Amino acid sequence: MAAPPRLMRAAAESRQLSPRNWPLRDVVGAIGLGILAAAGIVALMLPMVVVVIASFDTGPVLRFPPQQFSLERYAELPQLDGFLDAVWLSLGVAFATVCVDVLLGVPAAVTLVRGRFRGKALLIGFIQSPMMVPGIVVGISILFFLSFVGVNVSVPLMLLSHVVITLPFVVRVTYARMQSANRTLEEAAEDLGASRWQVFRHVILPHLVPGIAGGSALAFLLSFDNVPVSVFTAPVIQPPLPVYLLRLLLYDINPIVAPIATLQIVITVAVLAIAARTVGTSDILGGSR
Repeated sequence: MAAPPRLMRAAAESRQLSPRNWPLRDVVGAIGLGILAAAGIVALMLPMVVVVIASFDTGPVLRFPPQQFSLERYAELPQLDGFLDAVWLSLGVAFATVCVDVLLGVPAAVTLVRGRFRGKALLIGFIQSPMMVPGIVVGISILFFLSFVGVNVSVPLMLLSHVVITLPFVVRVTYARMQSANRTLEEAAEDLGASRWQVFRHVILPHLVPGIAGGSALAFLLSFDNVPVSVFTAPVIQPPLPVYLLRLLLYDINPIVAPIATLQIVITVAVLAIAARTVGTSDILGGSR
């Protein structure tokens, strides 16, 4: 039996789009684009690779390439004054930030997609505005405001400031996921007698889980690695890990910063890898599968 004309046309078009049939300028363009992409990846990865390799050196100064490899500097980390406290503080604040972001961001995203009210576009822009403002501006603004009302820097204040800068990412990713939800399934559940809470719990929420997980991963990393806001809101005697690392670099390049930076890189890559394997890269970047 002969193939349908539509399938025949699709097969012909696929043969025409085959790379073997590309014009020379398209081939050159594809090669050039690949070279630029590879150069960009190398430019992003090379500094981190240098830091990781330098962290295994045993010299008195930070140098590359290392003269000899050892885990001596990593063994010194637990003995550093305040290091473990900084690590646990950063992890705790990042985890708490994610919890608050999910509690506030998921209802906001659902309301923005399903709600019909005036000023909706303005509200969306307002929620997303911290993504457009440099972190140091947000940090200085929070510091000035709190100085005006007479509030001192503290861990709860740092947590609040992290929620301000990370909440838009959870809302954005969940909002994109919510837009792809099938409204027919919600209407069918309501027709079968489900309450609004049951519709949310059994129909909407399972669809949003990948987006929530992706947004939570971004929020965790933005909080854990944050410097511009934390440096203005964290307690002086109890700094998080990024501020602790910054203080080690204020007057001299202490070689111990290399293993600390490597630890941050490992945690960041691990969180991204787990999130990407669990929910896919499209949900982390704000798309939908």
